[in-house]
Amino acid sequence: MEGTRVTFVVVKAGETLDDLAARYGCTAEELRRLNPGMQGFAQGDVVKVMTRAWDPREPKAGQQFVLGFHAGPMGVSLPGSQNSFHQHAGLLSAIAPYWFDLNLGAAGQIKSRVTPATIRTLIGDAHGRGVKVLASLHNTEKRPGASRTQVLHSAITANRAILIRNILHTVEEYGFDGVNLDFERLKPGDTANYTSFVRELAARLHEQGKLLVVCVLGDAHHQPFSMDFDYPGLATSVDYLGIMTYDEHKANQGTPGPVASIPWVERTVRLAIDTGVPSRKILLGIAAYGYDWTDNRPGARALSFEAVQRLRRQHNATAQFHPSYRVPHFDYTDGRGELHHVWYEDARSLSLKLDLVRRFHLGGILHWRLGLEDPASWGPIRAKLSPIQK
Repeated sequence: MEGTRVTFVVVKAGETLDDLAARYGCTAEELRRLNPGMQGFAQGDVVKVMTRAWDPREPKAGQQFVLGFHAGPMGVSLPGSQNSFHQHAGLLSAIAPYWFDLNLGAAGQIKSRVTPATIRTLIGDAHGRGVKVLASLHNTEKRPGASRTQVLHSAITANRAILIRNILHTVEEYGFDGVNLDFERLKPGDTANYTSFVRELAARLHEQGKLLVVCVLGDAHHQPFSMDFDYPGLATSVDYLGIMTYDEHKANQGTPGPVASIPWVERTVRLAIDTGVPSRKILLGIAAYGYDWTDNRPGARALSFEAVQRLRRQHNATAQFHPSYRVPHFDYTDGRGELHHVWYEDARSLSLKLDLVRRFHLGGILHWRLGLEDPASWGPIRAKLSPIQK
């Protein structure tokens, strides 16, 4: 296969087939094909593996960019970000507060969820800690009778100049260090329009020395709305392309499963690089939360790591680490006798995803979101991503 090479490795003590596949960025099935007749192996055995060859034209990773999304509390199960931000500011390059939406009622206009005083206070706080702040713009506002995809279409086509002017005004008014775009619903046929809009915005921001990060949905299965985005086209203009490798199993669907299994995340990263995105421009999306699914019912409840642990202790459940998905999970039965399936992320699963950042020489991570994570996650971030870009 183009872009890969075959080599021989020595099996470590206690290493399983899945461990070996994860270590060298291939699959267990590929290992079996490369080593016909292999039933198992022991420490010291020599095994043939396939790895992705390094392209010397790509710059190797130096400092890592760590972008943390910042939001207020969303109930007991989803605490706010401020405490985590204060505790771990030294390991953050920037934060992207969840503040701004496209205004569904006014073409090209931006709507803020918070007061100007709140914005200025957090920016001053972050700058005092050596952390940049990006104005994060979303299209998540909902309003009866208003189509989010149509509003975005209008904003990036007929009202593009108005939207760019409003974004630049917001950056200048508050002293933001750049912009994060997180538009997750493109109207069919708007791929090129969005890429062109981003190109124009990037040029204007870069004239002022500001950063531009664009988030895209990541999905190795090509489900809507993921590869509707022109990954390589966007990457040519932006400072970083944030690939949101979550949710593999979506909360509004009925099938329980991991938020982001290692094989799924890796396939998405490989797909992006194979389509022409420079690896150094990729920020790998890291989920910090979990979902509680009720058996045979659609939908799931989002939980922080701490809420997951409270639930596990409450029901005396035993967590397991899935051998191929490489994420933790457990089941429990509630007071009504209904079976639940809980899939989540912890420090171990995050650490394995950071190995992908290192293996593929990615630019860093984006973290959704501060305050939901396993507190122990910051150990692997410090160990595997330092030095942090400031």
